[in-house]
Amino acid sequence: MRVMSSSWGTLLLGGIATLVACATAEEPSEVKPSPDTDGGLPATVDAAPVEREAGPSPEPVEAKCSDAGWCPTALPDEDLVMKDIWPVGERAFAIAESATLGVKVLEWNNADEAWRYIDDTTQNAPGFGAYAGGIWAPSEDEVYYGVAPGYVYHGKRPVPPATAWVWTRQRLQENSGSVDPLAGYPNYWRAATRYPALGIWGTGPDNVYAWFTNTIYHLTSVDGGAPEWLPEYVATDRANSSERLFFLSAAGTGPDDMWFSGARSRTSSGCAILVRKTAAGYRRIADGTLTSIVSPCTARAGALLIGGAHGWLTDIQAVSEGRILGLKGAQDVVKIFLSGDDYSVAAAPVPTSVTVKAMNSLWAGPDDFWLSSRGLLVRSSGDVWNGGGYGVSTIAMNGAPFERHIHRVRGSSNTNIWAIGVRHALHKTTP
Repeated sequence: MRVMSSSWGTLLLGGIATLVACATAEEPSEVKPSPDTDGGLPATVDAAPVEREAGPSPEPVEAKCSDAGWCPTALPDEDLVMKDIWPVGERAFAIAESATLGVKVLEWNNADEAWRYIDDTTQNAPGFGAYAGGIWAPSEDEVYYGVAPGYVYHGKRPVPPATAWVWTRQRLQENSGSVDPLAGYPNYWRAATRYPALGIWGTGPDNVYAWFTNTIYHLTSVDGGAPEWLPEYVATDRANSSERLFFLSAAGTGPDDMWFSGARSRTSSGCAILVRKTAAGYRRIADGTLTSIVSPCTARAGALLIGGAHGWLTDIQAVSEGRILGLKGAQDVVKIFLSGDDYSVAAAPVPTSVTVKAMNSLWAGPDDFWLSSRGLLVRSSGDVWNGGGYGVSTIAMNGAPFERHIHRVRGSSNTNIWAIGVRHALHKTTP
């Protein structure tokens, strides 16, 4: 398959979550070895501690739900930092980091209202597990997740609904030119958090994509062989050595309507980048130009400039063919859509009267959309581009404020929404 290259490179990096050396079990024969001689991080690389926050232990699971219907669920270990979640059917899959356990993968089952670990622990072998990437599941019996230093794990439940899982993994080819093993975990200054440039998403079990640093991969069988992660789009047009470029999210409605968002970034500045794949191939829809490490983003010839809040396009979600919503600059919800033969954009900032906090995730439901931040969930009301607004969805319980980071809000319907983060997983089953 031809690799399509546009020009842009590696990413701004920082420290990471704790590298934990767990499992010593022999790796399954179907697991592909790393092209590196040692299969992972250099021995000289030390990882920073996994994210922790001061404060009491999580609220007891028996605590009442919030007035808005957010209910705590019991996690199997109290030091879990829940990073990403994907609800599907009667289940949900999540990926977490822990100072004591490393990266862990969990499954929730509505039938017994409980979380349990489903990983095989090899993701924490020496050289692995420095940070968690994204997670995505095409069904209740199949799941993908990413983990440092650039691996995608694929799990299947061979005899549904049995609890046993079979796991394989493959290393994604590194195309950014970086020798830093932490290239997939940049520090996003606007949200004061790290945001993995490593994830998986698809429109179905037979159309699955991954991204890592500056590259988009498609899971493809060549000449009838086993599926491989083949690079389809590599961004390599850095303006200079201080600039980093990477992908952060994906969305779409089908194989010929795929979108990938990301950033062109320097120390304290960034431009939103958006690429779309249609039947005609890949096209870079949005981009911008940075003139210094702290400069705002300015227009780039031949590309849409996504204005509004300064920063990355971190989350996107398709709402119909040719139309997506995204979180821009940790503050604006933007809609980007095909208008005739060209693309248009409109921004709807979260007003300071609602909150001054930076938003770090977005999920769009059938009737509204949700944003998360530290100790805060924001919900849209009506058309925010045409007279609608935003409001806070309370998560305070027993009269106590909620002060922890909510790394991800995501649902499968307006009666199945999760808000997860530092030592918590809140579930909402009411509209």
